[in-house]
Amino acid sequence: MISYAGLVRGVTRTDAVLSYVAETKKNAMALATRLTVAMIGLILLTAVALALLAFRDAEPSVQLAGLTVVAGAIALAHLLAKPLARTAEDAAAMDSERHRIEAAEEKFRLAVEVCPSGLVMVDEAGKIVMVNTEVERLFGYGRGELMGQSVDMLVPERLRGHHARARDDFMDKHESRRMGSDRDLFGLHKDGTEFPVEVALNPLHLHNELFVLSVIIDITERKRIERLKDEFVSIVSHELRTPLTSIAGSLGLLASGAAGKLPDPATRLLTIARTNSQRLVRLINDILDIEKMEAGQIVFHFGRIEVRSLVEQIMESNRGFADDYGVGLRLDADSIAGVVHADADRLSQVITNLLSNAIKFSPKDAEVMAAVEQHGDNVRISVRDHGPGIPVQFRNRIFEKFAQADVGDSRHKGGSGLGLSIVKQIVSRLGGTVGFKDAPGGGTIFYVDLPAWERASGSELDVEGAASGPCILLCEASREAAIELRKSLRQFGFRTDFAHSPDEAFTRAATATYAAILVDHHFPEGRGIELIRKLREQPSLDRTPIVIMSADAASASDNFGALDLNVFGWVKKPVDIDYLVQLLGLAIVNNRRALPKILHVDDDHDALNAVAEALRAIAQVVSVDTVEDARRTLATNHFDMVVLDIMVGTVSGLDLLPDLRTRTGSNIQVIIFSARSAEIEHHSEVQASFGKSRASLDRLVATVQNHLLLGSSCTPPEVA
Repeated sequence: MISYAGLVRGVTRTDAVLSYVAETKKNAMALATRLTVAMIGLILLTAVALALLAFRDAEPSVQLAGLTVVAGAIALAHLLAKPLARTAEDAAAMDSERHRIEAAEEKFRLAVEVCPSGLVMVDEAGKIVMVNTEVERLFGYGRGELMGQSVDMLVPERLRGHHARARDDFMDKHESRRMGSDRDLFGLHKDGTEFPVEVALNPLHLHNELFVLSVIIDITERKRIERLKDEFVSIVSHELRTPLTSIAGSLGLLASGAAGKLPDPATRLLTIARTNSQRLVRLINDILDIEKMEAGQIVFHFGRIEVRSLVEQIMESNRGFADDYGVGLRLDADSIAGVVHADADRLSQVITNLLSNAIKFSPKDAEVMAAVEQHGDNVRISVRDHGPGIPVQFRNRIFEKFAQADVGDSRHKGGSGLGLSIVKQIVSRLGGTVGFKDAPGGGTIFYVDLPAWERASGSELDVEGAASGPCILLCEASREAAIELRKSLRQFGFRTDFAHSPDEAFTRAATATYAAILVDHHFPEGRGIELIRKLREQPSLDRTPIVIMSADAASASDNFGALDLNVFGWVKKPVDIDYLVQLLGLAIVNNRRALPKILHVDDDHDALNAVAEALRAIAQVVSVDTVEDARRTLATNHFDMVVLDIMVGTVSGLDLLPDLRTRTGSNIQVIIFSARSAEIEHHSEVQASFGKSRASLDRLVATVQNHLLLGSSCTPPEVA
């Protein structure tokens, strides 16, 4: 057990030795003090005896000799008393230092005990040597029950194998790290119940031994709030958006006289109701957009975009909105064409949000001006308003969710406080930056900088490779090494996108489809294993081939094989390009043979997640929640089957049927999975139709197996 002098209460071997030495020194000093006092007393007694003898004799010479001896004895006693005084001072100083150390240890002990996070210290063998009070509360054990036991007793049995591998990995590379931020971790209570936790690990070197201090945080409440948020988003999506959209449409028809001419007061009330309904629909759409972006559920389709023409189109489509506010729109005549590599729909959303903000906050009869210009190596899109400006105290929060500045009547502008947050997230995914500055003469200029097309050959996204070739995601910290490998792979028809950090790699893999992923073993700071584990947790990436690059391929093979991360192969660095191309080709072919590709179209996120999970072992599922996203995805990907909801938002999913063709013109197989499956009429493209239920989900899996994996012939549509 470690003492609180070295982090915890108790006595270590070293502390015991130090205590023994201190006690021995103290006893020796006490003995020396007693001997010195005895010697001084003896000398003084001798001096007194000599003086008495001397003064008994009348001879002056004898008396003088006696006085001399007495004086010498007194001087000797004084010399002996000086060290005694110093010894007393030293003893007092030692007592003061001891009290200071004890007070410091007591403060540290109290700090550890009252820490709101659980603290567990284990030795190299994984034995518990220290816990604090919070650990006792979290896990339900007394301190005596935990000391000397394996830390595995605090981990659910199903996770102990993974925990042991993670502990061994930490001991090999003992550096502070956080666990649980990218995967679910659980603690095991004494009563057998589990609870979600986050864990931070910190190495400590004490007395030539390595210990690991774990900081454990109970995140049960956080998970509960996340679950409530997911339920809220689901309710907003299904119980509010669809009826509100219908209400807004109906009110618009009534206001336009579709049901006959109405009195002016009634028309005015209908217009107000329609405006408020549309505002609520926009708010709901913003909430859903921000949620999908944070969850990485939005797929970006990158291509060559001429910015000026796109801005002109968006300004024209927003002219009616500007007219409602009495605001004019103008594109700067000096604007350049500006070509970038981006997703046209998402960039349109960015520009629309910026224009909308500028229009709402500009006074009547003002003019909002947009511009496209070259800004260094970037293309800058700017939107200038004539509003009241942005308060200084609000500027650092302007891109946060639900953030709105207090500028008088801002609450009456109809904004949700999400528009700029959505802009920032989209621009970040597009590889650009967004900012703002004060405009000359008043108002604000918001701008978006995106990498110009001319930078594409050296950018993270490969836009110069063969358009029909397979696209690879390369996770490599060194930009120079990544560019050289891209050049080599292009000769064999591959396109190669880059990611220079784990977060960037995860974002790219979650928002685009890659034929394979290359990961540097030490990418970066030794986080290659962490990245692959995080990728494998995503249903859509569970089967994507992953190839590891390592200077020691044999060692990497052993390490990754033991972690069961489904790694396809290993390549030694420096890379033999011929071997790598051969390995990638084999991985891609095997993956295509093994897993059919299914597009699932449904606005119900619970259904999307349930189907993806149910089919993950037998198919690669791409999930989208709008018909527009489905059409974009179909245009750039090959699918073997489509699972379709009859109603996707306010649009009929059956409108997609004419688009469900392969490149050779043959029909793509379709399965209807919908709460309204009974309403489906016979369509030759539809192989089966199921209602949404647990039993129907099982039948859906069986049908996919029959039609895709077993190669059965077409059969009449099945309805459940």
